[in-house]
Amino acid sequence: MIQGPGTWLIFGIILVPVYVVIAAWFLGEPRDTKTAVLGLGYLVGLTTLLWLGMFIKTVVIDLAFF
Repeated sequence: MIQGPGTWLIFGIILVPVYVVIAAWFLGEPRDTKTAVLGLGYLVGLTTLLWLGMFIKTVVIDLAFF
C-alpha cells in the first residue's frame, strides 16, 4: 500500500508538536510517570473516539447515499 503525501504531512510534520509533548512527559524533569501515563491514556482515548466516530459516520453516509 502506497501512502499519499497527506499521510506524510499529517504524521510527519503536523504532529511533531504532539510527539515533542509526549516525549517531554516521559523524558523531562521532574518525572511523574503516573501523570504522564494518564495524559497519554487521555490522548489515545480521545484520538480513538474521534477516529471511531469518523469511521461510523463514513459508514452511515455510504449506506445512506450509495
